Amino acid sequence: MPTITFKLSDFGLASLASTFPKVKFVPSGPGIAGDRLFASTDVLATLVGDNGTVTLAPTDGVIPAVWYLVQIEHLQAGGQFSHFDVLGLRVFVPSEYDGPLTGLPGVPLSPNAVLVSLDTPPPGFRGWWLYSPAAGQEMPLDDPLIGELRMVS
Repeated sequence: MPTITFKLSDFGLASLASTFPKVKFVPSGPGIAGDRLFASTDVLATLVGDNGTVTLAPTDGVIPAVWYLVQIEHLQAGGQFSHFDVLGLRVFVPSEYDGPLTGLPGVPLSPNAVLVSLDTPPPGFRGWWLYSPAAGQEMPLDDPLIGELRMVS
């Protein structure tokens, strides 16, 4: 199961640890994948100071398509509810991913998106990959796969 990491702060880079923050990953709905039936129950991240981690089920292959919304809430100094944020991205989690939240794809690419590159597509890429050099990149003339269009799913 993928483990996602992040560091929580405000835009002034100040710590929110004293406001007792909660970070939740909220699935967009229920789904099925393999032998699992997933409920749309929120997943609470673990925070130690400003550092957060959460282990999530991958969204690859879940039917219907499911993503996570990230919610942040914290309290005022007196313990009263203060703030509620929703990160405006659909977060998709590939099955072979452990790393920072910032490395996750925020929106799936359209099936007609085409990446043109000699390098393999990044984790989470969904679409078409044209195995070809970019502008200014030297063409390896001995590679028979140049110009091959491949579907990445």
